[in-house]
Amino acid sequence: MTLVITLVTPNGVWASTDHRLTQHPGGKVITDSSVKHVIVRGSDGAALVSYTGLGRVGALDVSAWMREVLRGESRTVDGTLIDLREQATARIGAQAKSLNIQHAFLAGAFLKERPWAVVITNMGSPAGPSSGRIQSAFETTAMPADEPVVFAAGSGRDAIVQADRELLHRVSGHKPRRPEEFMRLLGDVNRRAAESGHPGARLVSRACSVVFMPPSGDDVRREWYGPEEDRALAPTGFSHMLFGIDLGEMARPMIELSQALWSGEITEEEFSKRTEEAARKAVQPRQRRKPTK
Repeated sequence: MTLVITLVTPNGVWASTDHRLTQHPGGKVITDSSVKHVIVRGSDGAALVSYTGLGRVGALDVSAWMREVLRGESRTVDGTLIDLREQATARIGAQAKSLNIQHAFLAGAFLKERPWAVVITNMGSPAGPSSGRIQSAFETTAMPADEPVVFAAGSGRDAIVQADRELLHRVSGHKPRRPEEFMRLLGDVNRRAAESGHPGARLVSRACSVVFMPPSGDDVRREWYGPEEDRALAPTGFSHMLFGIDLGEMARPMIELSQALWSGEITEEEFSKRTEEAARKAVQPRQRRKPTK
């Protein structure tokens, strides 16, 4: 479970995700360093996708699972979100239903620089007869965000204090002087929710990651916000899909191998061999399943 807050506006998308994973149904804390977002760049735009519900697929955080199943093919953003919906149905739909867990992927996207707010969920279409009931199949709802859209989801949603709810809706209609202003605001709202004393607050980590994606999809910014004593829990690396290339899979070994080459621990031949291997792995999909009919 988690707390996801997303602002989708014509000026950009901002999303904060906490880092807590808990056991179901007991609520025992597993970790406070889970990554819960993926940035997707496609041929027609970009999307910032966060999630709430099931935290892991097997031993993988859902964000890592998303990158594994989506990599290897340069899709449009729309095609990527369709594929994510189908893979989620095939891989986690039945499990989430059996555990009675509401799961949702929340996306702020720019398609040819027009903003869209997208929800992929196992709770059924809002207008459909199955709305409000957990299903094994995921469905998509999308709306243009020419007027700002504010998402808040997860078990910690009700822990957001009323003053912060009103503040988020009020400021979303304005363009900040700098993106960091909204980023800091979302970080503060997450922390206040975690410290609110509401029953849902125990499922929210005090620290969170906040991502800003501009309409162009370029110059994406990510910051960690939280108490200094929790900084050791801040996740490292990338959670970014670029035209089918999993930068999170490629960047870490590239950095480590460059350092090893610089220090003389490996030869240039070994460096070339292992960097080619890392590049191949970054475009090799894993754990894909045949979509269910």
